[in-house]
Amino acid sequence: MIFQPLAGVIGVAVLLALAACEAPKATDADENAAHMETIRGTVSYRERMALPPEARIEVSLVDISLADAPSTTIAATEIRPQGQVPVPYALSYDPGRIEDRHSYALQARITSGDDLLFITTTMNPILTGGADNTDLVLERVGG
Repeated sequence: MIFQPLAGVIGVAVLLALAACEAPKATDADENAAHMETIRGTVSYRERMALPPEARIEVSLVDISLADAPSTTIAATEIRPQGQVPVPYALSYDPGRIEDRHSYALQARITSGDDLLFITTTMNPILTGGADNTDLVLERVGG
C-alpha cells in the first residue's frame, strides 16, 4: 500500500515529462513563412564583362499602381553572386499584400560598392495582369 501513492507521483511526473516533449506550437513568424510565395528567375545583362567580386544584386517586387507617386516595395532580396550572369534569384513575398486591382513589377540593380553598374530600364509586369517574365535583363549605367 505504500507504493500506491508513489506510483501516482511517478505517473504524474511521466505525464509532465511527455507534455514537455510535445511539438512546439507555430509562432507568428512560422505561420507567415508558411504563407509566403516565391518568385524565381534570373538576372543578366548583354554586355561582355565580368561582375566584380564585390558585386551585389538586388531584386524587388514593387507596387507601381500610382502613376504620380513613387513605387512601394512589397519585397526585396539581395544576392552576392558566386559566378557570372545569368544569376538565379528567389524572391519571397506575402501574397496578402497583393491586391487584384493594383499593378506590380520586378526591378533589379547590380552595384559594386557605392557604384550602380546595371539596372532594369523596362517595366517587368508580374502577378496581376502582367506577362510574368521573371528573367530580368539589365542595362549598363554610364559608359
